[in-house]
Amino acid sequence: MKQIDSSSINIDEYFNAIDVESIKTKLSDAKYHTITNDLENIIKADLNTIKNDYLALSDSYSPDEIKEIEKAFNYTAHRKKVKFMEYFKKLNIKSCPFCNNNYIYFYTEDARKFNTLATLEHYYPKGKYPHLSLSFYNLIPSCSTCNSKFKGNVTHEGEILHPYYEDFDDKAKFSVGVDSLSVHKSIKLSVKLESNDDRCKKSIDRFQLDKIYTQHSDIAQEIWNKAQVYNDSRIDELYESFYKNLGYSKEEVKNMIFCNYLDQKDINKRNHAKLTQDILKQFELIRK
Repeated sequence: MKQIDSSSINIDEYFNAIDVESIKTKLSDAKYHTITNDLENIIKADLNTIKNDYLALSDSYSPDEIKEIEKAFNYTAHRKKVKFMEYFKKLNIKSCPFCNNNYIYFYTEDARKFNTLATLEHYYPKGKYPHLSLSFYNLIPSCSTCNSKFKGNVTHEGEILHPYYEDFDDKAKFSVGVDSLSVHKSIKLSVKLESNDDRCKKSIDRFQLDKIYTQHSDIAQEIWNKAQVYNDSRIDELYESFYKNLGYSKEEVKNMIFCNYLDQKDINKRNHAKLTQDILKQFELIRK
């Protein structure tokens, strides 16, 4: 939900992790040369270049040829390679950037028994654009729920927010109704997610985020009750009397109290971080 910082990625090194020669061999027929002659640029292309220069390549091929291209790029085999997945691991995100509701993992140990590699969302679906199936900026680490909802449906193709280039956090806001509510474990709070941005609205609709987050009234309730007890003066008291001597910062104390990261840059590190931050901004416990 926070724009992903991809500055750690060396796109030239990523390209070297691709089995380029195999692709060229399998697509040696002259009819595929438009792809193979420009393969490096396709794999390294940024989002605008993909949209402007490479989407239309699929229009030149029949359904059977599209399948041949998909087989040649062999995304499934690449995804199983540690060297390939390492570049997505370097993005250092732990919560799905589309929903912030499920964790993603990059853990493997004897893949026949344990395999929790993050799924990679194809922003432009590989079934329609197989030549983009290994393009770095077309691949976004995501949870399996968001990925499976996106597959096979091109209703929002290219119209939802792209986490490498756009910031959901700036364009949408969670809020709760809090008028005349007391501090009590039985209070009921309804969670709302709203945006005035058309692309953001399409992201919300695509992943059903407004409906998902109505199920999290218990989280909102907990944040509300803690916010009433742990006001700024109480947090200062805890910090000065105990946590300061342990080497914690005041910001870290707030993180512990509300069981989440409260800095915007850390939204992709823990589930429901945006929800937590937006509610606390509403209560003016953290700055906007």
